[in-house]
Amino acid sequence: MYTATKLNAADIARLAGSDFEYRYKELSKSSDAEIRRYIERTRSLAAPIAANFNDERNAEWFIRSYLALKLILASTLLANTALYARDHNLQAVRPYLSYYLMLNCCRAFIFTLPCVPWKGLTTIEATHSKILNIASDKLKRLSANEERRCGSILRIAQEQRNLFSYRFPATGLSLFGASLVDLDVAIDIARLFTELAQLNLACLEGEIRKKTSDAFSIPEADDMWHTLRYKTAAQDFIDDDDYYRVGYFHRKYTGPVALVGMATEGLVEDFFGAWSGDNQMGFDPDIRNDLLLDLL
Repeated sequence: MYTATKLNAADIARLAGSDFEYRYKELSKSSDAEIRRYIERTRSLAAPIAANFNDERNAEWFIRSYLALKLILASTLLANTALYARDHNLQAVRPYLSYYLMLNCCRAFIFTLPCVPWKGLTTIEATHSKILNIASDKLKRLSANEERRCGSILRIAQEQRNLFSYRFPATGLSLFGASLVDLDVAIDIARLFTELAQLNLACLEGEIRKKTSDAFSIPEADDMWHTLRYKTAAQDFIDDDDYYRVGYFHRKYTGPVALVGMATEGLVEDFFGAWSGDNQMGFDPDIRNDLLLDLL
């Protein structure tokens, strides 16, 4: 049984040391003690990073934060697509969407963990199994019960997606019966990992503010290409919108900030607007764009 927290947005911002008072919907289902313990542990892990923070680390944390934010926006798009599919009997896509909307938020959570070293493409292209294992393991810092609950649902969702990727049962989704991962539950889990990613960066911001008031720059770094370059076996792309946004943050980003602080109105509008298409009928990709990340 969840215990409603007495900590409000201002309390959590104060404990994290962040300027942003964020409305934590899923995290509020945890107890005060669990939230306090998670913040204390995360800040203790962020302290060594803050103690030696410099321009190079600032570049690393920009990359991690920007990629995490885009993954969360991508999961928001997938979640809203899944809700539309459910309402319009588009059953075939449900296992894929439920799984990937959670997986992307697990990746965002991992990118923002101060205890996870950054290894560039190795981190970005981690296997699904590794992502699920790390995300579940680190969730234990909040609650062992949540680790067991979310870890189980994540793996069930992965197996259900795999069946339709490789075997495709003739009975469709009815094969799973009551074990079919509920879309609303998948969205709640994705929102929990989103909120923890938000809180991780708020804690890092708090530790850096405690150590220094310096403003940092972003020097040239090879890893910066990971934010805007998309290389496949056949083609190599530079995304114009990513190029523009990275250039903006290159000028403005003076230190780690909570995710909601990076989610500018223009960035969010451009991201979802790219999926609008020419036909305005049917699915609206910009609907509920704050489904996972509670935008200010």
